[in-house]
Amino acid sequence: MSSQKETVAIIIMNRDRPTITDNVVEQVQTMGKNFDTSLFVVEAGSQPDKRSKYATHFFGDRNYKGRYYAFNQGLKFAHQEKPEYDYYWFVVNDIIFPEGEDTLQLLWEALQEDPRMAAIGPGEPEAEDYKGCHPKPELRKWHKASTIHGLAMLMRGEAYREVGYCNPQFYYSQGASSELAYKLYKNNWFLAYSDIANIYHDQSGSTYGVVTKISRHEYHRRARNFASKYFRKHYGENWDEVFASVLPSDVEENTFPWHRKVWDTPLKRNWKEFYPWFWKFGSQIKTMLRNVGLLPNTKSNSV
Repeated sequence: MSSQKETVAIIIMNRDRPTITDNVVEQVQTMGKNFDTSLFVVEAGSQPDKRSKYATHFFGDRNYKGRYYAFNQGLKFAHQEKPEYDYYWFVVNDIIFPEGEDTLQLLWEALQEDPRMAAIGPGEPEAEDYKGCHPKPELRKWHKASTIHGLAMLMRGEAYREVGYCNPQFYYSQGASSELAYKLYKNNWFLAYSDIANIYHDQSGSTYGVVTKISRHEYHRRARNFASKYFRKHYGENWDEVFASVLPSDVEENTFPWHRKVWDTPLKRNWKEFYPWFWKFGSQIKTMLRNVGLLPNTKSNSV
């Protein structure tokens, strides 16, 4: 009698970006043939004409509460089908897997090497804004990390049921994975990056102005503001030290101080983004005053 296959809930979220979502679904569908997989393509309030052709579930999300909110909704949909899975794979839609690579299989194999590895993410060779995720395949298959990004994280079901997943309050995503990392390490689990399974960002379209009706600048301004206030409120002024205190000695890089430095550096609000009519009207008034001589003409007369 053949042994029963392990179960994996694959949760992919979309918000008004069907093309890249369809692409990532089609890549994922070729993976994990050794597992009993259940695919959940969750629409986070997408417009009817901007939903993935592979969509399985939809929930209303008028103002878009973020990807971690969407993934938590996906967990609810998954548990309607099966109360517990052996593994959960959370896949964002704006990534590309290397052609021919069974990323799910590679991540699963890494999880088998240590029963206390709670979750693992693919390495990101081209990342410029996330420390610790760059693979070194010439040295190892995976390495421990203080935090991992949530782009295609495979999580052990046992760890999820003990500690939970990323907090859906983080609408702007930054900070959610850091809090989860602290909770996992505090409960004697650990996180890792793969050094042989990789992902790349899909550059075919921007999230900003499409998924979120704000600019990249405003998105990051709000993310920093929320994360900075949240961690101080819930974990104290020295929250990064509290988080680092639970890390084992073989974690290569403590990213918590770096996170704190980023989030504690506020960005100024670009008021022109929110009240363009005001600035346009003001510009018209200035032009009119210059025309009647009440304001100096600032344009150069030189040729």
